[in-house]
Amino acid sequence: MISSIVFDYCALIVETLIVVSIVVRRMTRGRVNRWALVLISDIILTTIADIGAQTLEKIGPGNVVWKYIANTFSLWGTSMTSVIFCGYLFAMVGIWYRIRERRLLAYTYNIPIILMTALIFVVNPLTKIIFFINEDGFYQRGPAFYTLYALSYTYIFVGYYQVIRYRKLFGRIKLFSVLMVFAMNVSASIIQAVNPQYCVQLFFTSSSFLMMVLGIQSPEERMHGSTGLFSMNAYVQDINKYKEIKAPVGVTLSVMTNYNSLIEMLGFFSVQQILFDISRRLEKWARDERVDADLYYLGGGRFAVIVDERYKDDMLTISQGVNSVMTTEVEVGEMTVRVMNNVCFIAFPGDIDDPDFLFAFDGRLESEAYSGELRYAEKLFNKKRFELRRDISKIIDRAFSEKLFSMNYQPIWSVKDKRFVRAEAFLRLNDPDFGQISPDLLISEAEKIHSIHAITTFVIDEVCRFISMPDYLLMGFEYIEINLSPVQCMWSDLLTVLLSTLRTYNVQPKNICFNITDVENQEMFEKMLDNINALSQVGFGIFMDDFGAGIFEVERIAKMPLSGIKLDRVFVREGLESSNTAVFEGSLRMIRDLCIDAVAVGVENKVMESRLMELECNFLQGYYYCMPLEKKELIRFILMG
Repeated sequence: MISSIVFDYCALIVETLIVVSIVVRRMTRGRVNRWALVLISDIILTTIADIGAQTLEKIGPGNVVWKYIANTFSLWGTSMTSVIFCGYLFAMVGIWYRIRERRLLAYTYNIPIILMTALIFVVNPLTKIIFFINEDGFYQRGPAFYTLYALSYTYIFVGYYQVIRYRKLFGRIKLFSVLMVFAMNVSASIIQAVNPQYCVQLFFTSSSFLMMVLGIQSPEERMHGSTGLFSMNAYVQDINKYKEIKAPVGVTLSVMTNYNSLIEMLGFFSVQQILFDISRRLEKWARDERVDADLYYLGGGRFAVIVDERYKDDMLTISQGVNSVMTTEVEVGEMTVRVMNNVCFIAFPGDIDDPDFLFAFDGRLESEAYSGELRYAEKLFNKKRFELRRDISKIIDRAFSEKLFSMNYQPIWSVKDKRFVRAEAFLRLNDPDFGQISPDLLISEAEKIHSIHAITTFVIDEVCRFISMPDYLLMGFEYIEINLSPVQCMWSDLLTVLLSTLRTYNVQPKNICFNITDVENQEMFEKMLDNINALSQVGFGIFMDDFGAGIFEVERIAKMPLSGIKLDRVFVREGLESSNTAVFEGSLRMIRDLCIDAVAVGVENKVMESRLMELECNFLQGYYYCMPLEKKELIRFILMG
């Protein structure tokens, strides 16, 4: 009986649409996409072979050799479709590394392929157990024909077992699309087994694959529009997949530390062109070095390159190659621009085993000074610090509920009065799980989760409580210094909270001085200045903190109602060295000319004290005099000498 050929022509039309969709939507990068290309190529060639076989049957008797060849390749291609589809599912799940690692699995995967090929190309010509061309010139199934079905469906079942096992890696639409392939192919097999004249197998296969292209191979969620690389969403999906299947990979992370500066200097679109050029260089490098790497653009000047287990012995060499690409200067118009990319190699999960920590690691890398050298996560990554950042909200809530916050005070020595005349307040948090938490880290993380104002209120309350104590009056302090970050300083309710707390404890504004850190952003400075002026007008003292450690403009110093300036400890230490004395001495002269106090922080020994006294710095603070103490210890230290 002559089979209907219309389904094959329909299948070929669908397959052509799939190829056009894959090419137009740039779905050609990555292992999954390459398996998809191999799969659709096999389906197309099988369809062409089947069309050829059926066309020859329509011609009538004769052409036996060509009929045999066409049917042989049609059957073999159909069998290989299951094999390739299984490999495609393995690639989606990401478990190919296990097959490569275990020789038994590799043999298990390849033996049925060899068996099917041998049956079709070697055994069948001699025995006709799979198919044959009868005396009328028509295709006829042999007694062992369904052996191919059994072997083919073995691959399909194994592939679907892995999909179901790792179903968490698939969304509902993706999982439905994958399962529909199975349902449609089973339906086609049943129809074709019952009615061999209806060749619907390839049409159903093509249609189900089209569903996968639309439901799974979605570039909109995996591709970055302007660079053509994989997107941040794809990066997150892939890292979570590697975590789920416990696959070791090498991640090379690159962070452009001067991204914002370049935008301010060159403009947004020029920087986008730079990113596009870097993307093309990365792709060229991967092609030239024959590295099958997944390339990602994560936004904000951040790139990532992932290589899998195939390169386990060459991962560091590959990272060095990426570093050479990322640190190459780029041309923008007539200018040569240095792109300052910090590049780091990360063995996942060897160096970092938590995806959340890996996604946050770019912030750690961005804080590193640019050197052009490849960095290594094993040296930079501090798991405890990242765990602290992850759990900081719970840590702060527990600190308030269990009263874990405390205040320490470090006295400040007056050279003129030869006694301690002030003290600086320091917030302390000793967590049961993380121990002493750095105040800088605590404040910066509290700002991110909007807990900073509750902490500010606590500090103000504790300092005012201390000042209201009778023993405080006996120490003869002028005031207590409270440190304010820029975010704390911009708090709109700061003055209201202050005045309310002062009234509660009967404390005067002159008893408190605020140490305020400068900022690079002019808009932030203007917002800070409003609160600074309001605090000064009420009677609070204002000091500029950490002078010499960051960006300090003389114009801003002139604008601020300052009572004094605190010299950063590093600036003091380096400033007392002979090679740096000119800058340090000039700063002290400027402060004296402004008729405000200069406080040298970080005085650690007699030599530093003597040198600072020679330079007429009248207020000194540091471990040479006293470390920060709890208030009762401070009172005892001051009153009992």
